[in-house]
Amino acid sequence: MEDWNVNFVNKYLAEHHGDKVECKVTDTKGRILVSNRSFRKGDVILEERPLHIVTAAEKNEAYATINKLCKSDPDTMYQDPLWYWAAVSSLTTENIGNGPKKGSLPPISLDTQNKILCLYHEPIVEVSEEAKTLVRALNLSADAKLVDELLRAWILNCFDHSEKPQGYASYFGASFMSHSCHPNAIWHFAEGTDKEDTFVLNARRDIEAGDEICISYLPEQGLLHSAAARKAELRSSKSFVCTCERCGPGALDPDLCRGFRCPACGACEVFHPAPLAGAALSTAACRGCGAKVGEGNARRLLAAETELDERLQRLDAELEKRAIGKALKEPDVQHMLRIVGDTAAGSVGPQHWLCDRLWSHLADWYDQGGRPEDACRMFRLRVAYQRAAYASLHGELAWTLEAQADMLLRHAGVLPGSQRLAGLDDAAVQRMARCAAGQLEEGTGILRE
Repeated sequence: MEDWNVNFVNKYLAEHHGDKVECKVTDTKGRILVSNRSFRKGDVILEERPLHIVTAAEKNEAYATINKLCKSDPDTMYQDPLWYWAAVSSLTTENIGNGPKKGSLPPISLDTQNKILCLYHEPIVEVSEEAKTLVRALNLSADAKLVDELLRAWILNCFDHSEKPQGYASYFGASFMSHSCHPNAIWHFAEGTDKEDTFVLNARRDIEAGDEICISYLPEQGLLHSAAARKAELRSSKSFVCTCERCGPGALDPDLCRGFRCPACGACEVFHPAPLAGAALSTAACRGCGAKVGEGNARRLLAAETELDERLQRLDAELEKRAIGKALKEPDVQHMLRIVGDTAAGSVGPQHWLCDRLWSHLADWYDQGGRPEDACRMFRLRVAYQRAAYASLHGELAWTLEAQADMLLRHAGVLPGSQRLAGLDDAAVQRMARCAAGQLEEGTGILRE
């Protein structure tokens, strides 16, 4: 369809956002969004109403049919049912035809459907079995290729909208922004207003005219993961390989989210050079003493990293079934801490994303186990890691600071329902309250900007 070209997109952008932004085409990324003016950190770049919103409809029999398909044939219907529901909820009355024998599908206008289809511009070479199954099971008049295009448009371009019930929203102009692990823009909903579904885009740092506008497709916490973990998540969820300034072959720095202890001096000054083209850990050198890692030490460090990762994955699985006090035992804690260790032992971190995950769990475990000093120490380690891993504004740091402040105030007996820890005098409580106030002020300041 000719209207799917950049001229069509820019006509929409001009009508809704004036001359602020423009859609362009690049050889490497395809369509991108470029700023036509300068924005300072915190400025609103644009606001946009949703194109279409889809939420889980457990009582709808057509939705129930999709759920049953996913359970009975998971090899074919391997996506979450809500993705399929989003696709078939983006059909016109003509596409639906006589519709499903049970339940119903809400039709949309042809104009809305065309805009959704415009978000996916790769040609469908072979129609998926998923789309064919949906057409058969729901008795649709739509061609399976159309359903497949809608499915891919939703998977690759939607935004989280709600949690209960789970829902996704599509936005037209906003969907042309590319991902970056060092984004210059951040979005949120206009909560607390009469237009809570409105997509609001703010400058995360200064943007100049001609700059590409990028957001993160990952949650804030994901930006603190290693480059390898970020790339794997984006490849799995969005079907592309990230080559941004933190991940790609042109990265100027090694991976500051994946640090190891130097085999020579014991300091955490060895960082995996994965973002750099063709570089392996064995080629890295300690930034403190200059010693090269070498192949033997690299194998040992990577083996320790793998063990810590596997233990944390098992812990995460256990926490889905029971509380951390029952899921985690002292011997397990000590074993994982030995992997991290101090300058005399250990291999991974502390400037490593897996250590941040570990300390998050241990802060809860120590706090619930009546070891407040150890819990506070875990929070200090988390804050230090996050500051070093990502120097720009970061929501995860703000939330960590707020959680740290909340724990301090509970320990001080300041919060309603909390009791002062034994041994704390009034002077200690006042110091803790001042410290918590500073943390809350910093965290709130980050979120406000």
